[in-house]
Amino acid sequence: VGMKSYNYFRVFNRWGQLVFSTNKLNDGWDGRFGGADQGNGVYVWMIEGITRDNRVISKKGTVTLIR
Repeated sequence: VGMKSYNYFRVFNRWGQLVFSTNKLNDGWDGRFGGADQGNGVYVWMIEGITRDNRVISKKGTVTLIR
C-alpha cells in the first residue's frame, strides 16, 4: 500500500535459489518455478520499492507454502 514502483520483489527457496523475481506492481508469486509446482516449505521474500513520497523502503520475511 502506498507504493508507486518496485525496484525488486524476489522469492528464494531454502537453499537460496531464486524462484521468482519481478519489478512490476501487482505481480505475485504463484508457487511455481520453471512451470513446476514447488513443494511445501518456507520461502524467503525480499522487496524494495519506492513510496508515493519517493522514499525507498526495503522489507524481507518468510512465507510458508502449503498445498
